[in-house]
Amino acid sequence: MRVFHVMLVFALSSSIAAADRVTEWTDDLRALETQLGSVHARYKQCGIPPSLRNELEDLIGRAGSLSDSEMTVEVQRVLASVGDGHTLLFPFGMKRGSLRRLPVMLWQFDDGVFVVQSATPALLGRQVIAIGDLPVDEVMTRLKNYISHDNEMQLRWAAPFYATLTDFLAAIGATAARDEATLTLDRGERVTMKSEEIDPARLEIKLPTPANPARYLSHGASEFWQTKLDDGTLYVQVNAIDDMEKQSLADFGRSLKPLLAGVRRLVLDLRRNSGGEARKANELLKTLIWFDAGGGHIVVLTSRMTFSAAQTLTTRLDEWTDAVFVGEATGSRPNHYGNERPFKLPNSGLRGTIASGYNQPITANDDRVAIQPDVTVSTTSADYFAGRDPVLDAALKR
Repeated sequence: MRVFHVMLVFALSSSIAAADRVTEWTDDLRALETQLGSVHARYKQCGIPPSLRNELEDLIGRAGSLSDSEMTVEVQRVLASVGDGHTLLFPFGMKRGSLRRLPVMLWQFDDGVFVVQSATPALLGRQVIAIGDLPVDEVMTRLKNYISHDNEMQLRWAAPFYATLTDFLAAIGATAARDEATLTLDRGERVTMKSEEIDPARLEIKLPTPANPARYLSHGASEFWQTKLDDGTLYVQVNAIDDMEKQSLADFGRSLKPLLAGVRRLVLDLRRNSGGEARKANELLKTLIWFDAGGGHIVVLTSRMTFSAAQTLTTRLDEWTDAVFVGEATGSRPNHYGNERPFKLPNSGLRGTIASGYNQPITANDDRVAIQPDVTVSTTSADYFAGRDPVLDAALKR
């Protein structure tokens, strides 16, 4: 009789806990709906569309049958359906539903997906053919609906990261396990690895510096810097639309003017620039326009990581100067939702951002999905690991 009583108490406690959990997730999703409606630039005037409300209602209805990590993945899927690259969930730092990551960083080059960062030296530089039960290209395709993005280039940037999150891999059917995954490498080698908690302080989403870095990767941690090249070109790299501790971006922009005396060509490298505060680039933009108007030649290097405020700068250079663009298409649209505002859900602790503004750097009529390069340059794993920079090489021929 005592055993039966204990079992009954345990069953009742579990039932109450499950009900409380569903109630908490319901409250969180209601809070998210309120945040989207009051913050997002598309919805705060016109209201949330029925399709998005239905998505949230459907997820509330499934809260009792999904684990916390499955709920986290589904919340990100719903945010991705909003349709911009700034409305998204951070996959770490929550009280409930924290996601885990394989201890590697992947990058999608034009010749395939490769390991670009790993604590296991033997994995570095290896090509990934499959993840779990799916070819790696199929993994990237299936992840699309789960990833917030402005265009296909931002998706190309983000998908390899999501392909290391085992809960997303489980959601797309790549693996059944949520704590590990198997990578199939070139030459048929299979490596199974356990996922780990995500450490935000160590999280890298930009292409890391290889052992033999090309010039554009050699100062990747600096917000901005410049150097004169052997042929007299002034090479300027801006990796964030932000200030450094000892120098503002505005002062840096003004400081370039005397350096441009007698210079015919300026190369502006924005390939690693994923944004910041757009107005901080105003003085830099003025200097570039001044140089262009005086007969100088500007070459702008762009990539999938050229995003947000860096996209705004790129769009204005495209409109107001005769700059030539070299590299990859940008990772955002000229007109895009941005000015992200943070949110945190009360019970799960899920955190993320919501796009609060619509940026139109030039005109409301610009419906391009990206700034396309005048000269497209392939990005290959061989060049990256050898420390070659074909994009800069192409720029110096313009």
